[in-house]
Amino acid sequence: WNTAISTMYDQCQAVGRDRCLMVHYEQLVLHPAHWMRKILDFLDVPWNESVLHHEELINKPGGVILSKVERSSDQVIKPVNMDALTKWVGQFPDDVVRDMADLAPMLSKLGYDPLANPPHYGLPDDLVADNTKRI
Repeated sequence: WNTAISTMYDQCQAVGRDRCLMVHYEQLVLHPAHWMRKILDFLDVPWNESVLHHEELINKPGGVILSKVERSSDQVIKPVNMDALTKWVGQFPDDVVRDMADLAPMLSKLGYDPLANPPHYGLPDDLVADNTKRI
């Protein structure tokens, strides 16, 4: 994980801010309107409110067709929610959690606390909090 993230980080830095936009997944989940506006602006794509309600377009005419056998399809059909943000907590052995700062130094470089288990990413927008309650 650390090597892959480090490589992507270095590549992004090398091409510069006008060609690579760093987006932290957790912040995209917690604040989708803010980050989707930023991403679409970066890509020079006009804003469309439907990006905040992708689940309403799944398997609909003119929408997105999902595979029935793809493992992540069951997640994609849901509205943006916080379930995945801490789903990994408790899945790593104690020695890995203890040594996380040494095993994954990119966590600190990207602003994460490698010892925070579970981490605190901040408070969600109301839309995301409501979505999480509904699912």
